[in-house]
Formats: sequence, structure tokens, C-alpha cells
Amino acid sequence: MKAPLFSLLALALICLQPAAQGQDALPYGTLVELDQRPGNPAVGPDGTVYFSMHPMDGPEFKIMRLEDDGQSAPYPSAEFSRSLGAVIGVFVTRDGVLWMLDMGSPETNAKLVGWSTVTDTLHAVHYLPNEVSVGNSFHQDFAIDEVRGRAFIADMSRGDMVGESLPAIVVIDLNTGETRRVLQGVAALQPKDDPVANVDGNPMTFTGADGVTTPLRLGLNPIGIDQANRYVYFSTITPGPMYRIDAALLGDFDASDKQLAAAIEEVGPKPTSDGIAVDGDTVYITNLEANAITALHDGKLHHVAQHETMSWPDGVAVAPDGSLIVTINQLHKVPPFNGGTDGGEPPFMVVRIAAPE
Repeated sequence: MKAPLFSLLALALICLQPAAQGQDALPYGTLVELDQRPGNPAVGPDGTVYFSMHPMDGPEFKIMRLEDDGQSAPYPSAEFSRSLGAVIGVFVTRDGVLWMLDMGSPETNAKLVGWSTVTDTLHAVHYLPNEVSVGNSFHQDFAIDEVRGRAFIADMSRGDMVGESLPAIVVIDLNTGETRRVLQGVAALQPKDDPVANVDGNPMTFTGADGVTTPLRLGLNPIGIDQANRYVYFSTITPGPMYRIDAALLGDFDASDKQLAAAIEEVGPKPTSDGIAVDGDTVYITNLEANAITALHDGKLHHVAQHETMSWPDGVAVAPDGSLIVTINQLHKVPPFNGGTDGGEPPFMVVRIAAPE
């Protein structure tokens, strides 16, 4: 299904709600400063950092790699990076395949693209057929089950940000290319009653081309999988429960929606957030309102890093050494969410937070 024109805007809702008070903020090191907003980070098995460039800024290059000199360069080449449509979700598997989720456009279907960072060749391209999308699909992030060869894509829907809310998970069999759409309309995926709050504690709104301003209520967005490939974790942007579901069951093409819905478990609370990353039994959450990375462990929340300069931490990834790679992009200040003007103040950043103890 071709993504609507406003799909590129939906990415922005990943905000915040104050989390429980936790440990003191940890210092972070800046890996690179940017004039345009980064999207999500990914880290290879050798520690190489990759990141998408956020579609909100209309970047020429969609995927970047952090170089040894501290600069960033289009990856895998300028031509390839330029050819992609709109990318937010990225992830590197243990075999060195960089997976990139191209959300598509009004003219092109969304696709999951895999590039081998080991052989420097195209690994695979999986197009999403119309049957697994809806008219306002917003395919923005995903998780990879490396044991069973499955991709789980979070379709938030509301690519227009104000239309019908039909969030669902799209499952791809990476071995055969088979796809299906599951859990559409299930309560755990739907937006909660409260609108998304911004870093100032005010309700987030979207101002359309017609000048009409609407509170943002967005559903399924953050999604991740533990390193044992046992559970897929997911939630909405708005504050509420963090959920998980057995990865093998979610990837079973014979499982019914009824079976899947019955298997969803609550694992604890979460703040308003955008991205998540899972390390062991800890879920790291981008806490937008608190300008923090917040950990969910044993059902409780605590900050692992917090600072006023962490303005809209968009995505988080766990590096091989346990450190956290975070993109910071002031997404709440883009024109559609800031009264029509861009209030962002470069530099935007990709940073590293020391491995939490």
C-alpha cells in the first residue's frame, strides 16, 4: 500500500511523560553533530554505528555511517543512500546485515531492504504488498527475529496523523518473503486517551495545511526484541503499559489473531516514548518529556541518563559493549508540531551513553 503524503510526518510522535524518579543522569559522549535531524541508530557486531536521517527534514541521503574520523558519510554509497525514499527504522543483525525500512511514498510501496556490511552487497529487498497495509499506513520501525527469520514491522497507521487509527504488526518471513498483517484493532496497539505530551508538558498537536490544529493521539510505535529472540516488546507512543509477546508465536503464520491477542503480556509501565531497545530483561526507552533514557527492569522505571540537552531522544540501540547509542533531534520543534515554524536549533546529535551498571 502506498504511503500517504503525510506519512512522513507521523514519525514525530514519540514523546513523553515523566517516569519514576531514578538514578542520577550519566554523562554522554557526542559521536557526531549534524545540521539535519537523525532518525534512528543501529550498531553492527563490530561496533560500527549507522543511523537514518529523519524524513521530516527531507534529507538527500537517508542512511549514514559514522566514520573513524568522527564524521558521517552516506552508506553504503551516496547513490544508494540517495535512492531510498523515507527511512526511520534501522537494525543490524549478528551476521552484519543492515536492515532499513523504507516507508514508501504516494508512488511507491514500503519495503524492507537488507545490505550486507560484510560483503558490501545487497542482501535482500522485501516489498510490502497492498494487502498488509491500510490507506494511512505508517510503517516506521521494526524488530528482527534472527532465530526464525522473521521481521515484525510496527504500522502505527494515522500516517496523516488525524485519520482512522488502525495500528497493526506486519510479519515478514525473511526466508520466503511471505507477509501478513496481524493484531489490527487490538486494544494494546491503540492510542491511549491522553494526547501525546511534549517536552514542555503541553499536549502535542498537529497543524495541517488547512490550518486546523488537532491533538495527537498515536498508537503502536516502539518495537524491539530481546537478544535471545524470545519476546517481542512493543507499546504505544502515549504513556501506558509496555507489552511483550512470544516471538515464535508472533512469527507463526498459522496463529490466529485471537491466539496472538491472548498471548500479549504487560511487563510494566512506560513513559511517553519513541524508540526502545532491549538488553537482557531490561527495556531502554526514549523518554521524551523527561529528556532521558529510561530503563524498565523488573516492572520498575528508572533513568539511566538525563540531561536538558537530550531534547527528544528519538531512537536507541545497544552496542556490543553494552553502551547505548542515542539519536537526539528536537523532533517536537518541526513545523507541523510547532505552529508552522521550525524551532529546532542545530546541532542535532548522535551520542553514546556509558553501559548502565
